[in-house]
Amino acid sequence: MWEKNKFMEMALKIAFDNMGNTSPNPSVGAVIVKNGNIISTGATLPLGSDHAEIVALKGAAGSETGYGKKLNDAEMFVTLEPCSHYGRTPPCIDAMIDSGIRRVYIPILDPNPAVTSRGVKGLRKAGIDVVMMNEFADKAADLIRPFAKLINKNRPFIINKSAVTLDGRIATKRGDSKWISSDCSRYLTHKLRAKVDAVIIGRNTFVKDNPSLNVRIDSFDRSVKEYFINDRIRFLGRKNFFLESLINAELKDFRDPLRIVIGIPDEIDFDYNLFSDRNYILFAEEKQFSRLKKDDRDKLNVIILKGETPREEIDFVLNELKKRNIMLALLEGGGGISGRFLDAGEIDQFLYFISPRVLGEGIPPLKAAGCDMVSQSLKLHDISAAMIGDDLLYCAYSRSYEIEDASYL
Repeated sequence: MWEKNKFMEMALKIAFDNMGNTSPNPSVGAVIVKNGNIISTGATLPLGSDHAEIVALKGAAGSETGYGKKLNDAEMFVTLEPCSHYGRTPPCIDAMIDSGIRRVYIPILDPNPAVTSRGVKGLRKAGIDVVMMNEFADKAADLIRPFAKLINKNRPFIINKSAVTLDGRIATKRGDSKWISSDCSRYLTHKLRAKVDAVIIGRNTFVKDNPSLNVRIDSFDRSVKEYFINDRIRFLGRKNFFLESLINAELKDFRDPLRIVIGIPDEIDFDYNLFSDRNYILFAEEKQFSRLKKDDRDKLNVIILKGETPREEIDFVLNELKKRNIMLALLEGGGGISGRFLDAGEIDQFLYFISPRVLGEGIPPLKAAGCDMVSQSLKLHDISAAMIGDDLLYCAYSRSYEIEDASYL
């Protein structure tokens, strides 16, 4: 059994390593094994291209056109139930059946209620043995939470990341925030940016901090990278596969996320870091946009923000991001825009770096409407934590992931 566990662990690592390249499809990993030997692996390709299972099958066959008899009696380990329906690509199970694969190991069913269990049933109907590796269900679920929200609620998954003091401040009363967290915590933030499709901030953060919002892993000292390589991290609470992989993985191939600013200043300075390339979007109210100089308006990537209430505006932003195949977005603040997302019920995961500092009066991470009673507050779930140097990284979700019961299959 330990060998089977090893192969599924490998498939999960492949899936994590490829996160950030597949949206709006989930990142899936596949490993094909024959006679105890790995003969091929696969990761889901960008939108419209092959899924992980097909990549692995083609790799095993050494051909772009067929699989032949080479895979008779082989086994496949895949991190998500294979698809059984036509979308942008044909059903994966058809190719798996044709390949001669005799057994498939799966940790979790597809979260789409319209298709869940159909892949398993289709494979079994064709005579392929399907084994549910339930012991890996939690790990697989940690990787596909964003896809589950997108497919079931038509909304991107939002991670609210913040660096806060022990008394819950993200900046002093005068707005200074550099630096609340440690170099190691900021390095981990850049690794996180490499895994998301977009980074979101508000107007005030854009004006005050002039952030770049890109991935600058190579800008950190070697000592910071070695801190993670030497495995000094202490984990607490629930084992979270996404969090532990983020901390432990050495990132090699990645791209910068789309940069999103909600709200614009009265005047635009094109020397701001945001405008280093065209990979950004500004959401602006029409009256804000109309006040700008015409020459400036013509140069900007702007979407006019619509909605009668803050909640409707957030809903509009998320709809626009979904149109652009954004599945996972990192909300980096500040407190005003993060509070609006909280009030709209659209923060799915909280990642807070809690620093051993105390500011007293200052700016909170969430300027939200609040509630009158503790019993009315948002209760978080699936709690994990890690010590990153002197900082405590606290990870929690707005809701638990409900793993589909496969015992009836």
